[in-house]
Amino acid sequence: MNEGSEAIARWLEQKRRANRASAAVISVVALGSGAGVFLLATLLIYTVLTIVCGAFSYSIPWLGLVALGLTVGIFAHSMKSRQDERQLGLDPMGFWILKDICSFGPRLILEGLRQVRCCGQLGELNVAACARALAYLAGQNAAVTWQDLMLHCPQLAWSHLREQLSLLDGVLFLGEDLERVTLMDPFRLRLRWMLDQEPTRPRPEPTPQAVRVYEPETLGAFEILGLPPSASAMEIKRAFRKRVKECHPDLFAGMDQQAKALAERWTKALNAAYATLNPRHGRARSSSTGQR
Repeated sequence: MNEGSEAIARWLEQKRRANRASAAVISVVALGSGAGVFLLATLLIYTVLTIVCGAFSYSIPWLGLVALGLTVGIFAHSMKSRQDERQLGLDPMGFWILKDICSFGPRLILEGLRQVRCCGQLGELNVAACARALAYLAGQNAAVTWQDLMLHCPQLAWSHLREQLSLLDGVLFLGEDLERVTLMDPFRLRLRWMLDQEPTRPRPEPTPQAVRVYEPETLGAFEILGLPPSASAMEIKRAFRKRVKECHPDLFAGMDQQAKALAERWTKALNAAYATLNPRHGRARSSSTGQR
């Protein structure tokens, strides 16, 4: 572990434990609720089939299997559609509301499975390697290539390190190939503040560049959310929520006004990116602005 990264490692270990516990609880609740919705949907379909086919008494014993098969098909189709969906199209007839209601159960199951995977990834998180990488990135004012990062963090292969760093909300991967790495400025300031609190270790000095190359307004919508262009609507929404949490005012309570102003600036940039990629969000923001 490099100098000054002990404070980041302690914070990262606490965050890993808290996030893993949260992911475990959410996965149990989501999967349990999804299973409950599945059973209710099966019972509803069975009831409808019983009413429709009531006259054919010989077919009633098979209606349970038919209802189960139909429910499985609906859930599988909805889950596949959610995974393949790239954007939420505007629907003037409002049918998207019905689609959202019908996909409630599959969404719960997908979220539960995602949280199970997240819990496993957090369990394998290499705290020392990630803390070393974060300490190095905190001392940089611009994005670095993965080759440069690997020179300072050789403990893990790049693919493994990138997967683990992607679990942290404040890390950004830039470019179409996602092979340049940087930090959101609010997150970078928080890490530098942590390093300043370590009395026995010097804070890593930033590079001589005085001006940051990547201002939030100059980043593309997918870049600032840390997503590839093929990201689905669910991934866009999830990434936006993760990123905007890093700019919450409570995280900068012990810092100066400049840090808080920078967090507000990134929040506006994240909202603009989300409005670009999510037409419903953009329509809602436009409507609220027009009402004012």
